[in-house]
Amino acid sequence: MMTHKQLEHYLQHGKKSTISESLKRLTSAGTNSLAHNSYAHKAAVLIQQSDFTKKMKDDVSLLYFSADLVDFMHCVERREGLNDYFASLTTSRYTYENKFEFHEEMMIENILYLMEHRKIIFFQMGVPDYLTSETTKKKVYDAHALCIIMIPREGSYDCFYINSHGHTIDTQDYYEFIMSKKRSRKIKLSEPVDVVFMKALVAHINNKSDIKVNYDGTSKYTYRGANLQAGDNHGVCFIYPLIIWYNFGKFYTKSQVLETEFGKIDVPTGKSLMKSGKLNHFIESMFWQFCPKHFEILHHQYNLNASQQKFSEFMERSIAQDTYRFIKMLIGPYISYIQQSGFKQKIKY
Repeated sequence: MMTHKQLEHYLQHGKKSTISESLKRLTSAGTNSLAHNSYAHKAAVLIQQSDFTKKMKDDVSLLYFSADLVDFMHCVERREGLNDYFASLTTSRYTYENKFEFHEEMMIENILYLMEHRKIIFFQMGVPDYLTSETTKKKVYDAHALCIIMIPREGSYDCFYINSHGHTIDTQDYYEFIMSKKRSRKIKLSEPVDVVFMKALVAHINNKSDIKVNYDGTSKYTYRGANLQAGDNHGVCFIYPLIIWYNFGKFYTKSQVLETEFGKIDVPTGKSLMKSGKLNHFIESMFWQFCPKHFEILHHQYNLNASQQKFSEFMERSIAQDTYRFIKMLIGPYISYIQQSGFKQKIKY
């Protein structure tokens, strides 16, 4: 029987490949689509069983859901229909005990049930119509993948929203409807579309639950750090929630110790960082090791005592300059990790 290896092993010893080969591997593992019944979804369940801390193996529920922003924004524009919109959403999940079982449930009822049982809820959210772009023939909607994490506190829940675009979400204070092949229509929003959606979702949950959920759209609850896709010209947003899932399970209750050429760096637990309003720091720390210049990035943060904003800016510049190399580092090791023989034998996909 082959020994199970964690992601860090493949970061150090993974095979080298071109960006084209990396993207093909991404597709083969089902990690670049909104499908809920993919190899990657099943692998995420096995990751929790294999590599999470004991507490996180027991306390975290992983749910997938899709949200059509076109339908949501029509409700916002008309100022009616949001209750029906959220009531219609469903979540999917897998369980594994010698074989995989697929479950699909009504989203809000599922959330209320898990909140009553004080579970940490980790959502991988797919949006098929997040942005628009234009091909030579027509306008199209672009899909995006995001994370929502709900964490129980004393008598309440804190809700955190993570978009890999980081601080740049603040530039999208509008939504664009496609009207025809060449025409579109924009509506202006008072806040970024991400925040508008999250505030409406949390308000709906609070109307249904006796347990209050805290979310106010600020950087305490909304990731606004480095744009982690600054150098991504290939649209691999789906890999980010998967890597966040892995690191959240390992480091929410456990501190990190990073060995560098200028000494050890201690990163506090995700729990302490998120509770103290340092969500940006926790999320960025999950991606340091994928940056080809990560020692330089860490040196900038710790030896020069840079502020969080300056550090985020430096990290984003480094990612943008590394372009495809950072993307290859994200894809290659992760795909090798989830396609190791122990996982493949169980998934049998």
